[in-house]
Amino acid sequence: MINYSKPAMKLKIFFPGLLSGAIVFISSCNKKDTQAPPPDPCAGVNYTILSTKTESVGVSNNGTLTILEPRGDTISYKLNTGSYQSSWYFTNLAPGNYIITIKNQKGCTDTAQITILNYGPKYALVKEIIKGYCGPCHRNGGMDGGKNFDSDINIINNWDRIKARTVDGVPSFMPQAPNSPLTNVDKQKITDWVNAGHRQSD
Repeated sequence: MINYSKPAMKLKIFFPGLLSGAIVFISSCNKKDTQAPPPDPCAGVNYTILSTKTESVGVSNNGTLTILEPRGDTISYKLNTGSYQSSWYFTNLAPGNYIITIKNQKGCTDTAQITILNYGPKYALVKEIIKGYCGPCHRNGGMDGGKNFDSDINIINNWDRIKARTVDGVPSFMPQAPNSPLTNVDKQKITDWVNAGHRQSD
């Protein structure tokens, strides 16, 4: 008896645009990657940036900036688009606005903004006298006699009152004892500023 077996059937699937002879793998597996991304090393990292500065005086770019906090061997600092440095002290600054950027060893950064002002040389001397002798009565929020000299504009707007009390002694000399009256050298600094026009730029 003759046994005729039928040949196995081959299934061909045609995909338009697929080159002849190309192999197509069809997977029924549709698993999603559920692996959690690595934690962000900078998540929750922020700094309170504290600094002090001196203004640029005259036509020289001689302002300075000192970062008080944060400090440490793993912290670096830069101004604007400059390079990072390990020192928290910047010198030879021109008047203008600056962005302080600090970076830790993990590359986490934080920023703050400061402004370097331009003082005339005579006004800069008067500002130092006021910083040295007028607190706490008229500085750091002090308002004795209704006058506060924390801001430059308040000093400039009260030039006549400053001269009357410190130089002329009208109605009495300020600052109060034991620093009253000022030395003749300091009185002359105030007089020179007033005579020059009593402006921030003088």
